[in-house]
Amino acid sequence: MTTTAAAPRFRPLDADDRDVALALMRAYYAEDGHRFDPDLAAEALNQIAAGTAAARFWLIEQDAHAAGYLCITLGFSLEVGGGDFFLDEIYITPEARGGGLGHTALAFAEQQAAALGAHRICLEVERHNDRARALYERSGYRSHARHLMSKPLTPRR
Repeated sequence: MTTTAAAPRFRPLDADDRDVALALMRAYYAEDGHRFDPDLAAEALNQIAAGTAAARFWLIEQDAHAAGYLCITLGFSLEVGGGDFFLDEIYITPEARGGGLGHTALAFAEQQAAALGAHRICLEVERHNDRARALYERSGYRSHARHLMSKPLTPRR
């Protein structure tokens, strides 16, 4: 007999979720090869839980377990006529992959962004992450000729 996973639940972050969110973030950063600073991550989560206007964060729960998270950040662009959001992070735990949860989470992020006024949503993906890139391409995301650049405005700890 085959059992199917329950529909995922997307639960907005609250202050009690910080430890679960930090553990998921630590796993994601390790898997993707990013430096994880628990103090910076906790500071960002605290701002989100306190209601910053700049970001939204959801824990993804499936079958009563934390199966991942996603975070969108809210921006503005003259070029697109208003809301220009960023899918800052999306992570699905390895054991929750392969059943369509990533696609469902991506669709949820897009619906939330549109409801918040986004005209466009952007994301970045590591060059080595073929699986994620394929998901994004199947969902309509395309590379463009522009090159993403950044500059820290505060000293890194």
